[in-house]
Amino acid sequence: MTLRQRHLWIAIVTTLGVWGLYGWRLVEHIRLGDLARSGFAGKMGGLFLLGLVLIVVTEGVLTLIARLLPHPDTREGAAERKATLQASHISLMALIGLITLTAAVLFVLGWIGQPVLSRLLTAVTPANLLVLIANGLMGCIVVSELIRFYMTLALLRARR
Repeated sequence: MTLRQRHLWIAIVTTLGVWGLYGWRLVEHIRLGDLARSGFAGKMGGLFLLGLVLIVVTEGVLTLIARLLPHPDTREGAAERKATLQASHISLMALIGLITLTAAVLFVLGWIGQPVLSRLLTAVTPANLLVLIANGLMGCIVVSELIRFYMTLALLRARR
């Protein structure tokens, strides 16, 4: 396994682990009714910052370990760069689709207006609704990155 492939696997496992745990905690807070309480934004903000720190530290340590392990000394060639570029393009298209879908849902909710929003705001404070939307947008980015990692691996394997 090349260093590039090791790093992609590290990124996949770390991203799934950290943001999966974050998503689980988010769902738990929602299930417990924290959307109607004022402390939700602070709790999730703290967990979000912790998630960012965990991603950086975990990926850094695991990448250092992967670099220290023996691996074939291969330079990235045109095929590898092309695989990376294609995977990035697919990831970008997925991100555009996810953000467009999110925007469409928000637009429809705004268009329908008061009947939907009044029911929604009985269960969620406006600040917590914004935090929920921010988490949805962050989820779009995480999914897009996972697609990029996986597609790069798949395209690298297909080229060998």
